[in-house]
Amino acid sequence: MGRRSVKENKSIYQLKREEKGLTREAASELIDGISPQRLEKLESGKTAVQPEDVLMLSRAYKEPGLCNYYCSNECAIGRKSVPEIEEKELPQIIIETVNSINKLHGAKDRLLQIAEDGAVTADEYEDFMQLKNVVDKLSVSAATLQLWFDDQAAKGNIDPEAFK
Repeated sequence: MGRRSVKENKSIYQLKREEKGLTREAASELIDGISPQRLEKLESGKTAVQPEDVLMLSRAYKEPGLCNYYCSNECAIGRKSVPEIEEKELPQIIIETVNSINKLHGAKDRLLQIAEDGAVTADEYEDFMQLKNVVDKLSVSAATLQLWFDDQAAKGNIDPEAFK
């Protein structure tokens, strides 16, 4: 049986493995192609984590949020374009989504006025940025809902095939 780590600054990959109660040896048995030694190097940062590694860890640990974490924090492109998604309960996700939709609906006339000439003028800029922030929140809500769905599917609480 493997030893328990006492390291204080553990990577998210190590934390998720430990949350599942897995030693590196047990985890490597679930992950084809990652030895306990390679897993130690990935977790400690001695070896750069690759997207394929994250996919394998995410599946093995049933933690789809690892993919979002990697893309929003470790991928050079993703850091610029992928927001980090906070895991939330379904009611909170729905409330935030509907709230954003309602704000957009209430501002649709102003959005049409801004878009009419194909440019954002100086007098429209502040309103446009407020509307952009609402759209950004709606986008994050949609991604949060997708993460919730993927998490539920990974845990066997939802049959993803039933939704196709």
